[in-house]
Amino acid sequence: MKKVVIALPYLTGKGGTETVIKNFAETLDVKNTDDNISWKLVSFGGTKYPEWLSGWNKKVYNFTQSRHIQLIAYAILMPLLIANILRKEKPDFFIATNPIMWSIAFAERNVFSKKTKIGAWYHYSFKMKNVKEKYLKKADFFWAISSGIKDELLSLGVSPDKIYVIYNPVNVDNVISVKRSGKQNHFIYIGRIDYDGQKNVSELIKALNGVKGEWHCDLYGSVDQETKDRLLRLANKHTQSQIEFKGFYKDVWSQIKEADVLILTSKFEGLPMTLIEAAARGISLISSNCPVGPEEIVNNQNGFIYNLMDQTKLVKIFTDIVDKEIKISSISNVRKSVEKFSYQEYFKCVYDSLCNN
Repeated sequence: MKKVVIALPYLTGKGGTETVIKNFAETLDVKNTDDNISWKLVSFGGTKYPEWLSGWNKKVYNFTQSRHIQLIAYAILMPLLIANILRKEKPDFFIATNPIMWSIAFAERNVFSKKTKIGAWYHYSFKMKNVKEKYLKKADFFWAISSGIKDELLSLGVSPDKIYVIYNPVNVDNVISVKRSGKQNHFIYIGRIDYDGQKNVSELIKALNGVKGEWHCDLYGSVDQETKDRLLRLANKHTQSQIEFKGFYKDVWSQIKEADVLILTSKFEGLPMTLIEAAARGISLISSNCPVGPEEIVNNQNGFIYNLMDQTKLVKIFTDIVDKEIKISSISNVRKSVEKFSYQEYFKCVYDSLCNN
């Protein structure tokens, strides 16, 4: 039986990585060893909202939620804890989502568990996050969450035989379609709401300022009051009357009863799961072509891509949809467009990557 340890840093419990880890446990049924694999998750730092970890056999090292003390604990304790895991568990695979973690394990395995293969499972763009080259040399293989991530790794000198594109697990089969408005003018945004950071929500507001007529846009996600006020000041009077900040929900899809199009205006992503989750429910898509991931999801069967910062193009897409100059794809066609991200396909990708190492 192959033994696999998945290692994570502190995560709040609200982000996309947490969703991936939760879905991973469901997809691979990690508490069941019928597939001749034993899975264990190790969290260095714990989490604020632990529900997403419930499907795992796990060990959680709770340091603190203070960022400064966390960094001290990581520097002092993490090398000792990883060494202890390698010595006691002697896993066949130690797979980490954090570059420092997989690098420490890579250095220590020669002392404590020479047979262990070290895997890197990064959930962001290597280039946009400026991951140092030295970390790329400290892994035996990489789980790439998109073909775009694979291309980044290749351009950074990683050998292609070390890279496995596994995508992210999304439940695309056992979900209920979201009702459409009948007017194709009900837009939604789902995600962390910032101004001009990674999520770049100010670009969405600027574009909506140029869209006349009847439409509505709901924004779901956590937002601080200062950012919300800045976005409302950016919006013109018509936009202010048509947008609504809905707040954060643990299960956002249980709150959305109607939607036509989901919008993503990010500057960078890893593999934006919100796009896949929306398409799985029959919701059409509009996304920036940010690095990396959207161009692997959005196509002429399910939506529209625009060049990041191309305000004119984004306004035209919105306007053409509202004015019905273009017709968005049917619910069934949109749902079919993301079948490659199903649990069944994901299981095969992960399992094959372990068997080939």
